[in-house]
Amino acid sequence: MAKKNQTPNLDSPQLADQIVQLEDRLKRSLADYINLEKRLERDREMIVTYAVSSVVSQMVEVLDTFYLAQKHLQDPGLKMAIEKFETVLKNQGLTTIETKDQIFDPNTMECVGVAPGKPNQVISVEQNGYSLNNVCLRPAKVIVGKSEN
Repeated sequence: MAKKNQTPNLDSPQLADQIVQLEDRLKRSLADYINLEKRLERDREMIVTYAVSSVVSQMVEVLDTFYLAQKHLQDPGLKMAIEKFETVLKNQGLTTIETKDQIFDPNTMECVGVAPGKPNQVISVEQNGYSLNNVCLRPAKVIVGKSEN
């Protein structure tokens, strides 16, 4: 005798519960997969930022040397080279930390001295500070005001 193809009874409560459970498992699996993709993307970005920060921090030291040379030489060719170098670093996410006339921020600044002036306000910048993709790469070295009392 030939077997008949029996279709399951779709009105069965057991089958309905099983469908609900399977749909729930599918939704959870998809959510886990989406979260995994997001986590992998964040990790990838973090690895790239870390790799770039190592090279950029060394380039910042070279930039300081260029600034010092330009200060003494006033050479137009050197000025153009510095501007090109700054553009390359900016394209990598480097920004100068704004410090002049700002309130002292220990997260982005290092106080290397105090002088008479408005309390806790930056008076002068001894060395520029830089951030890379909004993370402090090197704090700015600043002179901070102190009341004369």
